[in-house]
Amino acid sequence: MKNSKSLLEERAINVEKMEALVDLCKVEGRDMTSDELTSFDSLNEKVESLNAMAERSVKFENIQASKVVKEERTNSPKEVAEFSFQEAMRQAYTGKLEGLVKEMDQEARREHNGQMFRGIAIPSSVLEHRAVGNAAVNPTEVMSFTDQLEANLVLASAGANFYSGVADMKLPVLSGISSAFVAETGGTATAAGTASSVTLSPKKMISIVEISAEAMAQNAGVEGAVRRNLAANIAATLEGALLADANVTSGPASIFAAAATQAVAGTEPTAAELLNMEATLIANGVNLEAARMAWLLDGGALTEAKRLAQVASVSPAYDNATKEFLSYFAFASSNVGNSAGSGTNYLLGDFSKVHIAQFGGLDLLFDPYTNAAAGVGRMIATSLVDGAAVQNGTAFVKIDNA
Repeated sequence: MKNSKSLLEERAINVEKMEALVDLCKVEGRDMTSDELTSFDSLNEKVESLNAMAERSVKFENIQASKVVKEERTNSPKEVAEFSFQEAMRQAYTGKLEGLVKEMDQEARREHNGQMFRGIAIPSSVLEHRAVGNAAVNPTEVMSFTDQLEANLVLASAGANFYSGVADMKLPVLSGISSAFVAETGGTATAAGTASSVTLSPKKMISIVEISAEAMAQNAGVEGAVRRNLAANIAATLEGALLADANVTSGPASIFAAAATQAVAGTEPTAAELLNMEATLIANGVNLEAARMAWLLDGGALTEAKRLAQVASVSPAYDNATKEFLSYFAFASSNVGNSAGSGTNYLLGDFSKVHIAQFGGLDLLFDPYTNAAAGVGRMIATSLVDGAAVQNGTAFVKIDNA
């Protein structure tokens, strides 16, 4: 099919021919001859046919244009950036979905059709982009939810791998591989090695945020606070399970609980005992050059580390300037060994072996009834997360003094 521009140009040429016949007869002061009438009628039929064809072409082009606009609207970074968690909460509160919140809800349900959303669904495309509120909603600029989540994970700072918007992940684990030299003229290497896997699968986490009716009224500061605090709380809960002294019910398996244990003779570990943790990892086959080695310390361990001398009166074990402890970066978190209570808990390992995932979208549901007497509503956010470490028992060593 020709486009409308070509058809209209062809129509204009035929109209000019018709006008030329009419002008000739006017100049000569006569009527058209039979041949001229035949030619005029033929041109007229052609013009009418081109009119119909051009009309159909214009309609088709309009349909194509609307399709392109819709596709661009769905994937537009600008629209994704303008999505507001606060506006989503307001619409969850009223129960009336409209505008961009409605579009993103539909996209999330298409994108993650296996995930059950009870309230407003937020797709991973929104969670992974920065938010720049428009003037009608929120004029502030905030980090994306995913950025906030990853930034609040001490494990990610230590070198763990973080994935967002994914489905179930199966991570291969190869161990016990054997290599040997053999003679040119014969001999065979002994077969060894095993292949297994660790699977990350969605684990449901419920987060509850109390929010007043006043805060629902488009306060410019609420948007950033909601994303920041919601992401921080989800990160702390996930990390609390991954670093607990025992596995948390319905949560991911604890990296800390499954780590090898370094014995401590006294009330506090000595430099020699702490250095022996590194020796244990080397003996287990951890390649320190290829690893992302780091320490995780709780508050008590950080205090001990700062007063420990690697060589008495000569070399401190902890460098306050570089935040290094016994040559590796150290990160502090109250989540390390947290379920056993306060104490001194150390974890040393290769954090490239740790994998953390945030699956699918976020589900927002607003409950105006539970705390209605206090004039406070509750936003209930459901997220799907998981984490695990491959070669957990060989890649990590702990001291659990809680």
